[in-house]
Amino acid sequence: MAGLSSPAADQLAAAGPVTSVAVPSEVSSSVASAVAAARDDQAETLTRSANRAALIAAAARTAAQRAAALDKASRSITQQQEKLRTAEAARKARVVAQAKAAAQAKAAAAKARAARAAAEAKAKKAAAAKAKAKRGYTAGGGDPKAMARQILQNKYGYGADQFSCFNNIIMRESMWDIHATNAASGAYGIPQALPGSKMATVASDWRTNPATQIIWGVEYMKGRYGSPCGAWGFKSSHGWY
Repeated sequence: MAGLSSPAADQLAAAGPVTSVAVPSEVSSSVASAVAAARDDQAETLTRSANRAALIAAAARTAAQRAAALDKASRSITQQQEKLRTAEAARKARVVAQAKAAAQAKAAAAKARAARAAAEAKAKKAAAAKAKAKRGYTAGGGDPKAMARQILQNKYGYGADQFSCFNNIIMRESMWDIHATNAASGAYGIPQALPGSKMATVASDWRTNPATQIIWGVEYMKGRYGSPCGAWGFKSSHGWY
């Protein structure tokens, strides 16, 4: 057993002693530079990646902020537009309401004016009718004879026969002259009242108003003779009345 040897031992013995290989300094320096350069490139690459990531993140934040600002601005614009639409609708509603109120007020004023005009016309008509019933003639007439016809008819209910008798008397007394004056007696006016101031019992305008004179004459004839025809009958017989 002692005489045998293992191959490993033989090989080791044959190989001889291990010696270190010398590396030139230029090679070592070049490798170190390459390694350093690689590290620098890697660091620069990492830095660029980090910077790029930071820029992207910043850009994303800016974009998000801009999007939020735009959304806020859009909502604000929408709200402002809604406010404007609401204000415009309210303004239009006010204009319509004001126009309607003005039209209603105008219609009410026109109706009130029409009512007042109708009431005034009615009152005027009633006053005219009352005055006509009181006077017996329509105001505005200038012909004493025509006025007398109305007075006899409207105020006293006398017809054409009584007017004819009245006219016969007046034609012989004054010829319908409201200023007729009897130089001898002083009798005055259409009915030749003596004195003329007697006619003031009818109205104070007895000197110039034919209606006042006519009414006084009719009243005198009615009171003394019963009617104009009664007065005419007396005058026909006596020449005076």
